[in-house]
Amino acid sequence: MKIKEGYILKSVAGSNVVIATGTERMDFNGIITFNDTGAEIFNMLNGIYTVDEIIEKIVKDYDIPYETAKTDVENLIEKMKKQGLIEE
Repeated sequence: MKIKEGYILKSVAGSNVVIATGTERMDFNGIITFNDTGAEIFNMLNGIYTVDEIIEKIVKDYDIPYETAKTDVENLIEKMKKQGLIEE
């Protein structure tokens, strides 16, 4: 699972913002911003890490319970899928 080509994450005025590039600009309507945790998850969705590995990294980095991280990561991924940002 990874972020579709044509979507990048940039820091704009202190905010983590998804920007559409190339032909994706025609289909992408709106602005998506992430907190630092969301940005970390976005960056890990590169086809290298599994969802379980992402969850484990969030647990380690933020010292939160596994179930909390699992729910949060899965919910964020589902939202990104609905926005058309993720390819399987």
